[in-house]
Amino acid sequence: MPFLSTPLTVAATGSIVGSAWISGSISALTISAIPAILQSGGATDGLIQAWYVQFSRSLYVPVTGVVTGLNYFYLAHRHHAVGREWRGYAGGGVANLLLLPFTVFFIAGINNTLIAALHSNPARKVLSLDTARHLIGRWGDLNFYRIFMPLAGAALGMWNLLSA
Repeated sequence: MPFLSTPLTVAATGSIVGSAWISGSISALTISAIPAILQSGGATDGLIQAWYVQFSRSLYVPVTGVVTGLNYFYLAHRHHAVGREWRGYAGGGVANLLLLPFTVFFIAGINNTLIAALHSNPARKVLSLDTARHLIGRWGDLNFYRIFMPLAGAALGMWNLLSA
């Protein structure tokens, strides 16, 4: 294990743990919270509010993804500069940063529609119960794919850390 007990090992461990933590957070939201919201039998406003509470509590995920991604790129640069294996860290950085474009292109529209339908929103857009349930379910389905991006980052980072 190169760089054992050095600041680079600590930095690599931080990104690996950060990536795994993000993946676990997304998993919990997708596998537990979203089905619970949909099975609650609540009215439209209640479903949307419950989704928003979970959504707003997970806003640390993109920030953590960017920080771990940038740290992986730093590690890739440092390892490449001294002739050590660096591709796993670069791949981990890309995997973590993929969360952002995926969210923008596939999930942001749903986010915007659901946020616009919040009862507290002055320019509220009223949704039917079926539409709200469909959007929240679709959000959960798309969020499922986001689990694997930071998980791949953690696996690639671990591979690079353990490669000789």
